[in-house]
Amino acid sequence: MGFNLDDYEPVAARLARWIASCAERGVQHRVETALIEYGDNRCVFRASIYEGDVLIATGHAEETRGDGHVNRTSHLENCETGAVGRALANAGWAGSDVNKRPSREEMSKVARQSHGEAPRSPSEGRLAPVRDLTPSRDRKATEKQIAFLKRLMIERAMPTNDMDWDNLSAAEVSEMIDRTKEVPVVK
Repeated sequence: MGFNLDDYEPVAARLARWIASCAERGVQHRVETALIEYGDNRCVFRASIYEGDVLIATGHAEETRGDGHVNRTSHLENCETGAVGRALANAGWAGSDVNKRPSREEMSKVARQSHGEAPRSPSEGRLAPVRDLTPSRDRKATEKQIAFLKRLMIERAMPTNDMDWDNLSAAEVSEMIDRTKEVPVVK
């Protein structure tokens, strides 16, 4: 495997940069996602990103339930995030290196599909395990989980600035995501 996962930018970071750019330019931003195919434990999402009322890009992603650790429980969420990452890349919001257009999440998928190996870490010089077996209650929430929860909360007009985002566990964020999904989206 000839890549280092740390060289690829997470979708959450791309999304945050794009939202900040829209705010600086005084442009309304909107991300719409749609589950366009689901069956046989496989899903396909389409993401569309808008500046004002103008569609600036779309992106698609495909995931299979059970394909890797994350997809055992969250293949839909993972797929939706991947579609958003593709749409952002298609709109020019990829990483700073044009040769690293795929997101960190996409490169993780490459690692999952390469015989369960993770990319080599230059600091270790060996293969690292793909999955973290630490129980979610003891594991810190990832940037991706937090960005997904924030987006859900914003869509539902819920306050996000009262949260201690840096100290949430993966289990806490997962539970909050489930509860937030029950709140209707504000249009």
